[in-house]
Amino acid sequence: MKLKYLARLFTFALILWSCAPSAVANAPTGSSLPAAPSITPAGPSGLATAPHAIFGPIRQWYLLPDPLFHEDVHVAVTFPDIDPSVGTPRARLRGNGRVVALTRTPGLPASWQAEMPLDGVRAGPQTIEIVVRLHDGTDASLAARDFILSAPEYVVWTLDFEGDAAGDPEMANAAAIADSLKVPMTLMWNPRVWTTTQVTPERAQVMQQWMTSMVGQGLGEVALHLHMWTDFVRAAGLVPRTAPSWAGRSDGYDVPLTAFSETETKTLLDYSLKLMAEHGLPRPTSFRAGGEFANAANLRALAAAGFTADCSAVPAGAFGRLPYPWTLSMDAQPYHPSADDANAAGSLSLLEAPTIGGNTYAYDVNTIRPMVRADLSFLAPVGEAASAARAITIVSHPGTIVATERAAIESLFAAFAPLRYDRDIGPVRFVTLAQLARAYG
Repeated sequence: MKLKYLARLFTFALILWSCAPSAVANAPTGSSLPAAPSITPAGPSGLATAPHAIFGPIRQWYLLPDPLFHEDVHVAVTFPDIDPSVGTPRARLRGNGRVVALTRTPGLPASWQAEMPLDGVRAGPQTIEIVVRLHDGTDASLAARDFILSAPEYVVWTLDFEGDAAGDPEMANAAAIADSLKVPMTLMWNPRVWTTTQVTPERAQVMQQWMTSMVGQGLGEVALHLHMWTDFVRAAGLVPRTAPSWAGRSDGYDVPLTAFSETETKTLLDYSLKLMAEHGLPRPTSFRAGGEFANAANLRALAAAGFTADCSAVPAGAFGRLPYPWTLSMDAQPYHPSADDANAAGSLSLLEAPTIGGNTYAYDVNTIRPMVRADLSFLAPVGEAASAARAITIVSHPGTIVATERAAIESLFAAFAPLRYDRDIGPVRFVTLAQLARAYG
């Protein structure tokens, strides 16, 4: 009887329980009960156990800092289950053991951040890890991110106005290359257009407006380029010359700047800067001499006039009838020349950036291939870090870039695509000549 009574009593209680309202059933539709946080107990000098940490994304490539460009690694970490404060959370660069403290990210309670500097670190594969201190005094590594640290590799595209007329289609082609491929231009203006009857004032104005438009769009730098045209030299107050010359012309275009003394070079520079100021152009700090002929006397005059970069230098060889004054190697790198020897390193404030990347004039997509191969050989292979900074300067002319040359230049720049830093796949950055001078201090 007792068992039968107890069974009936249990059945009655079960019926009453099933009729009672349910807290879960009455919860608003679509909601769920909050899960209890998983809290790892922490002691006064460290965490009891290693917490879960989510290390946010970073770049695949970083560059060793220089005076032009400095980018630390931004470290962002989330600790979803615990406040890691007593574990002194840090980011550590394994390559040299550098440690930076993580601090709370304002407005994001579970997020922490730090900036990892890269100065003084050796180029190559690197790893940043997130560490906390545990109870037993050891550090626990919670998460890590890998990246490649490289010395920077720079490519400079210079475009020389020759002092004659440049047409709209050719200038439009130059602009299209710069805009579509995101390659800044160092636009070497030639003030001879204001001293000759061979270029109309209207055409000179169109050319200037095009150049200033490019600069205004962030696509270029205004620089200076001089050929020794007889009308320009005469307008500057000097005696024109037609010899020596690299092509046997009679208009002075092919007379090298090396035929003029330091004092005469100063006169030509002062006159050029005066003309540019009168026409509303900014004072240039970068220069190239016509035909790429320059010597120590010319460079001293440039430095004294406040120029910070010159790209007249080329590898040893000849141009037309004349031997170059340069004795540099095929892969010569930027240097500050001696006041007495343009080919030797010294103390001039001017940076010499040799034009080792070639001249694109009259090339097409087939004939430019050897230039492409040569330029790539100066840089670190795809996927590898550069151990030291490198630079390539290339020259074109905004008045000659017809459709075939445009295609050639585009194929040349496309060859650098697997190395570009702005795409986070390599160490190559396209810069202006003035920026290169800053990079090399």
